[in-house]
Amino acid sequence: MKIVQFVAIAVVLATLHSHTAEDPAQKLKELESQISKAPDNPMLFYRKSQCLMTLGKRNEGYGVAKDAMALFVKEGDNLAWMMLEQIDLGHIRVDVHFNMGPRERKPPEMGIIRPLSFRIWRKGKDEQDIGELLEVIDFEIGVFNGKPSTAALGQMAGEGHANFGILDTASTYDQIRERLIDLVRERQKGTK
Repeated sequence: MKIVQFVAIAVVLATLHSHTAEDPAQKLKELESQISKAPDNPMLFYRKSQCLMTLGKRNEGYGVAKDAMALFVKEGDNLAWMMLEQIDLGHIRVDVHFNMGPRERKPPEMGIIRPLSFRIWRKGKDEQDIGELLEVIDFEIGVFNGKPSTAALGQMAGEGHANFGILDTASTYDQIRERLIDLVRERQKGTK
C-alpha cells in the first residue's frame, strides 16, 4: 500500500512540475527565487530574460539579457550569444539573438556593435525540419568617441553593407522589434 501511495504522490508531483514548467509566470517566480540565492549566476539571468520575453515583458527581458552578459563577462565565459525569443510570422520565423561578441562585450571607441541579430527562416515542413535560413538582419549601433551616435537595422552582404532604416540610439527593444517585423514582412512578402 505504501508503494502505491508513493507512486501516486510521485505522479501528482511530476504532473504539477510539468504544469509549473509550462507556466512562464510561475517559472519567473522560481527564477527570481533562485537568483536571490545565486545573484552572480549568469545562466539564471539568461533564463529570466527568456521568461520575460515569453510573458511579453520584452523591454525588461532585454535589460535582463544585458545583466546576464555582464555576469558572463565577469565569469570569463565566452558565450557568443543568447537566444532571446522566436517571433512567429506565419510561414516565417525570426530567431532573436542577443550578441555577446568581443565588440559587444567591450564596445570600441569608434566602430559598429551589433547587440541584436535577427535570423529569418522559412519554416520547415514539420518540427524536425528547421527550415531554410533566408537572411540575417542586425540591429547596429555606431559608436563615436565611446558613445552611441547612430542606430539602424542593417545587413552585411559580402564586402558591402545595406542599411534598412535609422533608429534612435535609445530605442527600446519593443521599438526595434516592431521595426524589424515590418521590415521582414516587406522583404519576405513573396516568400512561401
